Amino acid sequence: MNFRQLPKIDLHLHLDGAIRVPTIAELGDQLGIRLPTYDPRQLAKFVQVDRDCRSLTDFLKRFEVFYPILPYAITQERIAYELCEDCARDNVIYFETRFAPALAANDKFTMEDAVVAALEGLRRGRRDFGIKCGLILCCYRSISTQQNLDTVHLAQKYRQQGVIGIDLAGDELHYPAAPHAEAFALARRLELPITIHAGEGERAENIQEAVFDHGAARIGHGVALQRDNELLKQVRDRGTVFEICLTSNLQTCSVPALAAHPFRKFLDEKVRVTLNTDDPAISNITLTDEYELAAHEFKLTPAQIRELLENAARAAFAENSTREQLIAQVRRTA
Repeated sequence: MNFRQLPKIDLHLHLDGAIRVPTIAELGDQLGIRLPTYDPRQLAKFVQVDRDCRSLTDFLKRFEVFYPILPYAITQERIAYELCEDCARDNVIYFETRFAPALAANDKFTMEDAVVAALEGLRRGRRDFGIKCGLILCCYRSISTQQNLDTVHLAQKYRQQGVIGIDLAGDELHYPAAPHAEAFALARRLELPITIHAGEGERAENIQEAVFDHGAARIGHGVALQRDNELLKQVRDRGTVFEICLTSNLQTCSVPALAAHPFRKFLDEKVRVTLNTDDPAISNITLTDEYELAAHEFKLTPAQIRELLENAARAAFAENSTREQLIAQVRRTA
């Protein structure tokens, strides 16, 4: 199977984790922000990891290098626009990208400024590259309840301009989701689709909380589900979708080795799983790479690959008409 030609869908894709290395160098120079180097080839050593990375600390350190260039309209718009181009080149027919406006803001650049800039980049990218996409706004575990409420309000305000849902991201180990229940109650009242990062580490109970307390229709990562067979049955029967990111999980030590990843178990148990890139520029991967990796490691059949694609199409936080188009396109060509 030619995975590059396959029409693919990426549901778990961080906007800041998709920034091109040459773009970091160019914007750093243009904005007068100090970087370790402005040579893209050398800068890659500071902002990308390879498949041998086995440390969450090392993985996250890569973001620290370029975070100072994020709170600018030119940055947010450009990342979003170039992401459309990169996805179109990889024959990704639909993607949902996400970011935390609170982490892309400062005293001179507001959360709303960041959302507006990202949406403009996506708007131009859709026009120029003929791709379908949407923006998910991330609440964050380590910031204030009010900031997360503001994030949900922004999602509602820009819902007609391309914002399609709400996420909760951040350090699961040290920051529980419970303090942010009000934000997700608001999202439910506003009927905003919800996905939550949960169970990326060892806590299966975070998945249960995300689904049954906070209304998550999708779970980011969720590898800890393998620790609780009763919960697995519950979320399977509920139809909860799991956004699996194989390379990322390996690099951040969510799993000790690819062979230990529960992806195959979830697939065999009929949990609704999808394949995604997470932070493609940091991991230096494409969605094609992830499908090739999964097919090789887990001996996937063509029928199982079609199942993954159709799962993603059905789980998209898009309008019904768009989902139907995606399903039809997958069935036609996969």
